[in-house]
Amino acid sequence: MSDKAGVSLGTAAVLGLAKAKLFEMPTTAHFLFGSGCVNDCAFCAQAKSSRSGPHHLSRVTWPEFEWEEIEGPLAEALRAGVFQRVCAQAVECPDGTPSILRFVKRVRDMSGDVGISVCVSPYSVSRVTALLEAGASNVGLPLDAATPEIYAKVKKGSLDRAWDVLLKAARKHPGKVTTHFIVGLGETEQEMVEALVKAKHNGIRVALFSFTPVRGAAMQDWPQPDVSSYRRVQLAAFYLKNGGDPEGIEFSGGRISRIEIPSGMRDDVLKGHPFRTSGCPGCNRPYYNERPGQTMMNFPRDLSPIEAKDALEETGLAV
Repeated sequence: MSDKAGVSLGTAAVLGLAKAKLFEMPTTAHFLFGSGCVNDCAFCAQAKSSRSGPHHLSRVTWPEFEWEEIEGPLAEALRAGVFQRVCAQAVECPDGTPSILRFVKRVRDMSGDVGISVCVSPYSVSRVTALLEAGASNVGLPLDAATPEIYAKVKKGSLDRAWDVLLKAARKHPGKVTTHFIVGLGETEQEMVEALVKAKHNGIRVALFSFTPVRGAAMQDWPQPDVSSYRRVQLAAFYLKNGGDPEGIEFSGGRISRIEIPSGMRDDVLKGHPFRTSGCPGCNRPYYNERPGQTMMNFPRDLSPIEAKDALEETGLAV
């Protein structure tokens, strides 16, 4: 079992392990475990058939370091409150789960208070239980795709089975199981909203990602979703997360045509809160979906008044 971990370049820079120009400071420390993924997700740089370099996930570079290089700087950063959360992701391979379990225990020994998130494939409830018992605050079981057809095509598996594991885990560990969806894999906005509603009804927190083409992955030439479509889904996700009635979302031809924003939610919407990075508390994931200078799909910070106005206009909806 390897004692190495991939460290996101932004995290490595904060820890003093690498040099990089940071346009936004990461609020979560991100780590990646395992190599040689047995899965073959068409969008992923770590997929079995991917021609991407071994140290990439989404558009982020993950240089590898030994635990003895990570331990001191990470412990110091946690003591100083530099990070609000630690997130560990594992590719699906023989050494992925043992490595991530050991890492979670080590981080929990460093800090009894820091949030620890783990992201693993939705294969079993028992693995979720083991990770929580090791000290994780919550475990993410990413579904990625909103429909069975897209899931089968892109992830080469069964969405029904993945939902089954996710729902069983959420029932066994209420409030501690999360998921995420990737917008732009070919689904309609209505199909994505239906998936968000199902997650909400079952107490599952959702993180939204915009599809990002990665060189070397099977979907490297697939386009990113139109920003207006992504903004509408972001607004719908925020509305649902904050107690909005699904009946308040209207559709036309699979596209969101209206969202009935309650008065108590309006101020947050006007400030652009729906367009910030979603998911675990204390996680901002800077530039996970875009390069500096490109349209910001998930803002890693509060939006300026102009940014909020522009993002709302991009929805094409009356708010």
